[in-house]
Amino acid sequence: MPQDTNLPPWLKHANRMMLLLHNAGVAIGPPHILVVPGRTSGEPRPTPVSIVSLDGDRYVVAGRRMSWVKNVRAARAGSIQRGRRREPVRFTEMEPHERGPVLRAYWHQHSQGRKIAAQIFEAGPDASADDFAEAAPRCAVFRLDPVTDERAA
Repeated sequence: MPQDTNLPPWLKHANRMMLLLHNAGVAIGPPHILVVPGRTSGEPRPTPVSIVSLDGDRYVVAGRRMSWVKNVRAARAGSIQRGRRREPVRFTEMEPHERGPVLRAYWHQHSQGRKIAAQIFEAGPDASADDFAEAAPRCAVFRLDPVTDERAA
């Protein structure tokens, strides 16, 4: 969950509702559920995320204040869920110079989440696709690589 106090207070409750619906097998809207082990507890930590598709690859993006990023960096593997469907994945963090096109694609693919994303990416309230791309140094971008052998996840 974001630690930015400037985000709408309802976001935390909306994320909890999204998790409940997905756990019940009901996938609504574009979000998927990213699940990674906590870096200290090892317990599964779920969070709603929007997946970005670009040139045949899939990505998840986050602002620098998103707490789940530390877990992804530590675990380097987890899963993406949509309803009851679960897919094990590995996470490859993109370098700052590789993030801009993915963030621009996010702006185009997730218009319903632009305002919240603009706050998370510190891009300004009327941010354009170019503003999202320019936020690359302040964001984390992870490519989702499929895991064919779940034991390797």
